[in-house]
Amino acid sequence: MLVARHPLSVAIVAIAVAIVAGVFIFARPAYHAPNQGETIKLPQGAPAADAAGAAGWVWAKGTPGWVPGQMFGKHHDFNASGLQPVEVQAAQLAAAHDVLDAAGVRVLDSMRIGNGGPYAILASERIDQTPATTCLAVLLPGSAPVGWQCPDDPRTGAALDRSHVLLVGVASRDAASPHTNLFILGVAHGDVRRIVQITPGFGRETIYTRGGTWGQFETTRWAGPGARLLVYGDRGLAQTISLDLRPGSTRIVG
Repeated sequence: MLVARHPLSVAIVAIAVAIVAGVFIFARPAYHAPNQGETIKLPQGAPAADAAGAAGWVWAKGTPGWVPGQMFGKHHDFNASGLQPVEVQAAQLAAAHDVLDAAGVRVLDSMRIGNGGPYAILASERIDQTPATTCLAVLLPGSAPVGWQCPDDPRTGAALDRSHVLLVGVASRDAASPHTNLFILGVAHGDVRRIVQITPGFGRETIYTRGGTWGQFETTRWAGPGARLLVYGDRGLAQTISLDLRPGSTRIVG
C-alpha cells in the first residue's frame, strides 16, 4: 500500500522515505525538488489561542492552513496543501450554505491512503461575525458530505467544545502485512501541550507538541487492541481517545 502524507506542520521541506508498520510512507517533513537540489522553505504557522472552550479554536492570524493547490519552490512543483482545488469544491459549497467564506477554505493537513481520494482537515471563517470565528471540517474520500463545525455555534460546535482535538482515524489492512495500519490526521485545541500515542506492544510516542505550527498532527502506526491517544494540557491529562478500530473502519473525534 502506498501512502502519500502531506504534513503541513513544518518549516523546511525535504523528501523522506521510511518504512513504518509494514507500509511505505512518503513523508514530507522536508522536500527536495526532483533533480534540482532545491530545499523549499515553508512559512511557519502558529497554534490557536491558549484558552479554554471555544476561544481555544481561534487563530490570531486568520484562517490557518494552505490554499488548496498552493505550490512552492522555484519550479512550483511542491503542493503544500496536498490537495487539488477541485477536491475541496464540495466543502466550499457546504461552507457557503453555512455562511462561511467559501473562497477562504484552507487545508490544515491532508493524507492519502491508496488512490481513493484524500483525508483532510479544513478551515474557514464565518462571514457574518466580527471578529470572525474559525470553523473546521473533516474531508473524507468519496462522496461523504462535509459538515462544518463552528465552536461558538450550539448546533454544530458541541462536539468541538467537548474535545481537545478534531481528528480522523482510519484502520486499514495491508495485504502484504498481518498487521492493521492505523492512520491519524488531526488538529489540536489551543490549550493542548502535547499528544502521546500508545500502541500496545509497540510502546508510546509523542506525536504533537505545541509550537510553531497551526496545531496539526498526523501519524501512521500499527493498530491493535488498546491503541489510544493521551491529550495533555497545562493541568495534566485532559482527554483519552480510543483508537481500537476494526480494519476498514474510520472514526472522527471532535
